[in-house]
Amino acid sequence: MESVRLLRGVTDIIHVREFFEKWDSSVLPTLGIDLSVQDPESNAISKDMDVPLETVMELNTVCGVDTLKSDDELPHYTMLKTIPDDIDLMTVKMQKNELIKRDTSSQYKIYINKKMKYKTVQEKLFNTIGATMDDSKPPVPSEYQIEHDVILDVSIHTAVCMGASQNVQPKLGLDQKFQVLGTQHLSELRDKISCVNDLGIGGDFSEDPDDTSGFYAKDVYRSGFFYIEGVFYNDLREVDSRDYSTVIRKWAAEEGRGIGPMTTQQMDETFFLDLKVRLGQPYLYMHQGNCEHIIIFNDIRLFHPDDAQDRREYPRLAFKRTYKRSICRVCEIHSSRWLTYGSQHAPDDPSFFCDQCFRALHYDKDGKKIGSFKAYKFFDKQAVL
Repeated sequence: MESVRLLRGVTDIIHVREFFEKWDSSVLPTLGIDLSVQDPESNAISKDMDVPLETVMELNTVCGVDTLKSDDELPHYTMLKTIPDDIDLMTVKMQKNELIKRDTSSQYKIYINKKMKYKTVQEKLFNTIGATMDDSKPPVPSEYQIEHDVILDVSIHTAVCMGASQNVQPKLGLDQKFQVLGTQHLSELRDKISCVNDLGIGGDFSEDPDDTSGFYAKDVYRSGFFYIEGVFYNDLREVDSRDYSTVIRKWAAEEGRGIGPMTTQQMDETFFLDLKVRLGQPYLYMHQGNCEHIIIFNDIRLFHPDDAQDRREYPRLAFKRTYKRSICRVCEIHSSRWLTYGSQHAPDDPSFFCDQCFRALHYDKDGKKIGSFKAYKFFDKQAVL
C-alpha cells in the first residue's frame, strides 16, 4: 500500500478478528463464562495463598460482593422518577429539590437543557444508560442477545469553517460517535450515519413551492464507500449503484504516482471483525459523489455485561453534535426552509427564509409568483437531523 502519513498517537495496524481471538483465558470471565468451569483468578489466588481451590471458591461465596446487600435494599437508579418520602438521604433530597425547581421555573429549565447539550454530558448520559439495569425493560429475546463480541468506538467528523473569510482553513469537527459490534457489516454503520446532504432535493421550486415530485438525494445517489487501509469498501446493494473508487484506482495506477495497490470489497459483505485498522488514524467515508466525512476508530474492546445487551440497538449512537440553527432572515425566529437567489425582498443574496415569510413575501393571495427569483428547498442540520 502507499506510504501513509500517520498522526501522533496512532497505533500499529490491528486486525480486529485476531484482537478478539487472541485474548488469553484470564479475560474470559468478563465475557460471561461460568466461573465454576474456568476461573483463572481463583486458581491464581489458590496458588499464591497455598490453599485448596475449594476453599477459595467457598470464600468467594461467603465473602462476595452479593453478601453486602440487604433484602430490602433499593434497586440502583441514576435518576428516580418519583422520590419516596420516607428516604432521609441528603442526595435524594437535593435531587427532589432539583426536579421541583425545574418544574416551577421555566428559565431554569431552559438553562439546564442548554447545559445538557454539551458533549461531556451527552457521553456521561449514554454511558450511564448503557450500564444501568432497568427492571421495567422487557427481557431481550434470545435471538437478539449478544454473547461473545467486540465493540468498536467509531467517530464521524466533518469539516467546519470557523470564519467567513475564504482564507480561513476549515477545521475537523466531531459530528457523531457510534458503538458497533464486530459481527455487524459495514453497511449497517453507513445506514446509521446521518448527513443533511442526503435530504437535499434538487431543482428550482419557485414556480410551485408545493411541488412534492422531487426525490431526496439519498434515494437518487445511493452509492458510497469507506476507504480503510488501502481497501475501498463499496456500497453496491442497489442495481444502479456505482463504484466510486474506479476513477480513483485508475488515477492511482498511473505510472509515477507511487500509490497503491488499492483493492475493493463490498460493504454489505464485510464484517468489522474483518477490518485491519489503526486507532486514531483518519479514514474516509464518501457518498453523494463528493460529500466526504472523516471516520476514526477510537477504541476496540471486548463486549461487557454492562453494555446494552440487545443487538438491535447497534450501531448505537453515543454522541451527536448540536448545531446553531439557520434562522429566517426576516422574522429571525423560525428555522430556514427556503434558500432564494435574486429575490428583491431578501436582505442578502442568496438569503434564507422560513416557510411563512417565504410565501408571504414572494406570492400573492392566489399563490402566484411575484417577481423573478429562484427558490430551493433548504434543510437545516439542527432542525431535521
